[in-house]
Amino acid sequence: MSHHPAKYPLRGIPVPYRYTLANYKNVLGNNSIEEGTSVTTRTHRDDSDPLAREKPGQNSTKNRGTVPLAFGRHQPREAAANERASGGMLKRARSGSTDEPLNKKQKMEFGAVKETESNAVSERSQVLSTAQVSSKTNSSSSPSSNITSALNSGDDEDDSVVASTASSAMSRPTEHGSLDGSIPDEALPLSPIASSGASTPEGKSLEDHSDNTEEDDKRPSSLIKCLNALELQNLAYSLVCQLNRSQLTDLNVLIKDNLRRDFITSLPLEISMKILMNLPFTDIVHSSLVSRSWKKQIDDTPHLWRHLLISESLVTKEGFGDYLINLRSSYPEVQNIENAFKPDFLKNFRVLKNWYNIDFVPQRTTLRGHMTSVVTCLQYEDDYVITGADDKMIRVYNAKSKKFLLELSGHEGGVWALKYDCDGIIVSGSTDRSVRVWDIKRRCCTHVFKGHTSTVRCLDIVEYNGVKYIVTGSRDNTLHVWSLDRNIYNRREDDTAPDRLPLVYDAPEDNPYFIGILRGHLASVRTVSGYGKIVISGSYDNTLMVWDIMQMKCLYILSGHSDRIYSTIYDHRRQRCISASMDSSIRIWDLKNIRKNGNCQPVSNSGIPCTRVCDSYKVLNGHTSLVGLLRLSNKFLLSAAADGSLKGWDADTYVRKFAYHHSNLGAITTFFANDNLLVSGSEGQFNIYNLRTGKLVHSDLLEDAEQIWSVNFKGQILVAAVERNNKSYIEILDFGVSGSSSTAQE
Repeated sequence: MSHHPAKYPLRGIPVPYRYTLANYKNVLGNNSIEEGTSVTTRTHRDDSDPLAREKPGQNSTKNRGTVPLAFGRHQPREAAANERASGGMLKRARSGSTDEPLNKKQKMEFGAVKETESNAVSERSQVLSTAQVSSKTNSSSSPSSNITSALNSGDDEDDSVVASTASSAMSRPTEHGSLDGSIPDEALPLSPIASSGASTPEGKSLEDHSDNTEEDDKRPSSLIKCLNALELQNLAYSLVCQLNRSQLTDLNVLIKDNLRRDFITSLPLEISMKILMNLPFTDIVHSSLVSRSWKKQIDDTPHLWRHLLISESLVTKEGFGDYLINLRSSYPEVQNIENAFKPDFLKNFRVLKNWYNIDFVPQRTTLRGHMTSVVTCLQYEDDYVITGADDKMIRVYNAKSKKFLLELSGHEGGVWALKYDCDGIIVSGSTDRSVRVWDIKRRCCTHVFKGHTSTVRCLDIVEYNGVKYIVTGSRDNTLHVWSLDRNIYNRREDDTAPDRLPLVYDAPEDNPYFIGILRGHLASVRTVSGYGKIVISGSYDNTLMVWDIMQMKCLYILSGHSDRIYSTIYDHRRQRCISASMDSSIRIWDLKNIRKNGNCQPVSNSGIPCTRVCDSYKVLNGHTSLVGLLRLSNKFLLSAAADGSLKGWDADTYVRKFAYHHSNLGAITTFFANDNLLVSGSEGQFNIYNLRTGKLVHSDLLEDAEQIWSVNFKGQILVAAVERNNKSYIEILDFGVSGSSSTAQE
């Protein structure tokens, strides 16, 4: 039983290679053409027969190598290619002479002619020629007469060679398996380098088109417009198959240009912003240079710049509310504060580049410090730089104006604990066993709380349900909790009373702000950290205690360290407790799922039941001496030890990310860090590190300092408390201004 291939549904255009390949098995059985059969001896046929019959006296074998061409005429594919390639020879190929097969030498010669003259007639002239032939034969009863008239118009005997070659070539499957003579995808040139790029001389091309009329020029475009999408696709495919490598290269450039899409302006704003928000600032800058529309969309989207402020670690999510307050004062002329995000980001990013620039020398201002050489504590909040020392004084400087503001006196012992709240309110603890509340704007002490029986060594301020609490830790092994008078913030702008006497409460029972005492530690309370109603204390008894100050009871006793605990952090975002000890280790406890830490035992603390946790969630090793300092940023947990080393750990997984050592191997006395920068100090050494690259940037900015006691930075200002010639000084480095050093006089 004979299986015929499915008829190609489109009339008037060549069968594409992929369609022929799909019917390969069926076509193979009944698609043979006798070699030497003339393609010029086709006769008329009816519309029901897709292929023309042979003229009387000629072979009547069906030639499925003949495929329909556009505009209603049929022509063998290889013959059409030869017609385009041979240029003027095609005019003489229409004599109707009998086809004669070429011998091997003639085929090779013909191939050379085809190669050198393949560009004789452009694709446009081919369409024009086809349209002209079609218009002259509209009265014919069959499309086969178009082929006949196209081939019988010449009388040169050599043209039969061309026609015969076309017939012979299309009667045999090609090397790549195509039965209709089309060039498959695999046969297309892979590289334009080998293409000669030969083209027909300009004069010849002009000669071919000299007889085109205005009507002929319009007809092909109108005919092309009549094609549907599939017909147009196949016509384009047929044309591409005839191009040489040089032409394909040009076409490739054109295709690439047409495939490009402006996705930023084409997509909805929400989606395009989502894409941009996943890019770092350097890529945002490059994107803004692509086009004016991209630049406008980037510039006019405040949400993008707000995101960049946080993603580039210039502002933290937790501190964004305070940032907005400061932003309004910095840009009073901006009505919509969101419009200030972009200029402020660019300003801060330029400052960050100055920090990272090894050749940048910041402006340095030196201010006189305390009467003693040791500065015990330093706070840098808002524009205030606040320091405490063993000379019983608290000194306040303005970081913006780089000037000394005032000195607060009242403590009868050294100031060893200090905490700035907000709006100019300070809380301090001293060796005189008292806790004092200060108002910088009023330039006076407002409250004195007494109750501890030894040095107040540490303190913190927490807020819960709108009420602020002071939690103090002492060498008397206890913690005291006090509420902070909310009326202290209700003052007039002109209310300054430096001579106002503070409210002094000698006994806790007479103090309306006294909440209670937390007992349980067996040695001095060295460190305290809290958030909300949860407070964590670390002691020289090697344990940490987790407290609920609303219930005034201990929740957990955390055991695991084998020596004194010097620092602790409550990571409220992840609900974890982090501690550093003299045993050279750092431990992490999971407070959300307490069982993950290890063995838990019910115990009693001061008659109140609680849980003792006998191990920790993780232990971080690497330091070889006392780990006395901890700090937590959004990305990193940082630690510093007496062995002169600093280490950075991933804040989520606690995998170590970096490690630094001071060259003098002296104990790290202070450090401060965010996600971009790390500043550390020790005896005779002051270093600034770029945490994005991990490189040391500056180590010579304070070479004359004998000891760095404390450091802090924010924005473009870095402050450091240093010792020089047995005196203390406050150094202010401004990375927004490049300039010389200066010493301010009080």
